[in-house]
Amino acid sequence: MNKFLTGAIATAAGVALLMGGAGTFAYWNSSATPAASTITAGNLAVADSGSAAVWKSGNTVINPATYKAVPGDVLTYTKTMNITATGDNLVATLGLTPGSIAGATSGAADVALANALTQSAVLTATGTGITPVTGSPNTYTVAAGTAGVSQAVTVTVTVTFPKGTAGQYNDAKTGAVNLSGLAVTLTQN
Repeated sequence: MNKFLTGAIATAAGVALLMGGAGTFAYWNSSATPAASTITAGNLAVADSGSAAVWKSGNTVINPATYKAVPGDVLTYTKTMNITATGDNLVATLGLTPGSIAGATSGAADVALANALTQSAVLTATGTGITPVTGSPNTYTVAAGTAGVSQAVTVTVTVTFPKGTAGQYNDAKTGAVNLSGLAVTLTQN
């Protein structure tokens, strides 16, 4: 290559580099801070109200630790829970926590009894802003309430020890379930 062509290429590259860097000084610039406000997140929580839970067989209050269930028994657990649901577009679902009814051990009779009771468990909930979800048993919609104020919701879980056909639940004889994990879940939709 001749020296003139090499020099022209080098000069063009240098000018291009200088113009790229120098071009930023040719523009005017300004900024302003808009009058913005604070955005605050809402809250979704379910908590024990501190009230005593009540277990019943029919209309009789029972102690589940000493009660011996037989096929056909219907047991109900009633507890008041406090729900805080605040948010402008908040809709949440209240339901029975999966695995709430578990066998006391992994023994066959305990597992069989837990399965029978889990299949029959029905959750009902009443209180301000609580609405049953159509077509979805054991599930309730919770509407947003007043910021910082919890709502008392009465939760009832009904557990039926099914009768079934003769001998159908023989594998659950002497089985035991642990109901200390009975819980409800509150989940944003």
